[in-house]
Amino acid sequence: MDMTSEILEIIAAYKGLNPAEVTPERTFEELGIDSLDAIDIVYEIEEKYGIDVPQDALDLNTSQKVADVLAVVEKVRAGAEAPPEA
Repeated sequence: MDMTSEILEIIAAYKGLNPAEVTPERTFEELGIDSLDAIDIVYEIEEKYGIDVPQDALDLNTSQKVADVLAVVEKVRAGAEAPPEA
């Protein structure tokens, strides 16, 4: 399973939604996710991937799209997997 699918499943499971309802184009508000839910979801994603998403990387408001979270996680993971510069 790819990262996008895994994150969509994390969001669906957290809110008890049908996974088919959770798509990158949906906003948190459309999925019934408030800012506190979003913080918990990001924490679960951090735990799953062993990453630390900087607090200023996401504006966790209800108009946030799932795609925004996916993009930030992908960027953080890419940076975490990059070899250290010499």
